[in-house]
Amino acid sequence: MALISPISSPNGKTFNQKLFSRIRVAIESDVPHIYKLMQQLFVYHNITHLLKSNESSIASGIFNPKFPNLSPVTTLLIEVSAIPFQSCLNDKTSSKEVDLSMPLIDEESEQFRVVKYDQHDVFIAGYVMFYPCFSSFFENPVFHMENFFIRECYRRKGFGKWLFSTMASEAARMGFSSIDWYASDWNESGLDFYKHMGATISDDFRVLSLDGKALEAFEDDSN
Repeated sequence: MALISPISSPNGKTFNQKLFSRIRVAIESDVPHIYKLMQQLFVYHNITHLLKSNESSIASGIFNPKFPNLSPVTTLLIEVSAIPFQSCLNDKTSSKEVDLSMPLIDEESEQFRVVKYDQHDVFIAGYVMFYPCFSSFFENPVFHMENFFIRECYRRKGFGKWLFSTMASEAARMGFSSIDWYASDWNESGLDFYKHMGATISDDFRVLSLDGKALEAFEDDSN
């Protein structure tokens, strides 16, 4: 059966019949897309006023860290295309194809187009950001998941489960004890997803922060 390419329209790209996808590790040229995904994540949670990161801080914090003694951050991206991805001998990416029961329209396709490949109709659909850290609750290190987000038009296609499972598989392979993250208590669909993935929810702790002027007050504290 011939593959049908996405249709160009003023409303973005329309995918028909099949959607090919893969997960890969982000590189520095992906920073603009990571920042856009981060913005959408904060919009989803209605906390845009709390977003302090920008493209410069993401690039320096993840790919050119100013604090080399801190644990490195890994970002995994989901890319989608209307045609299969070409694999190479040393390609460590994970790929899959999705049969579409109805056309999928990506109205923001141009904002998330990846142009570093010969195959230009490649778009970013979502991401997960995580890093290893020590936890006194466990004998072995743990992953902390900082961000996890699938763009709206690509939800309910199995991408969230696939991306989360890829991260969890890496943690299990490395012998880590846990993956920890924060979740909004109002986000029932998100909590249901995490519980479906096997997560447990703890009510024993509260998230506390010391930042801004409260933290700056300690800068010259010599006591």
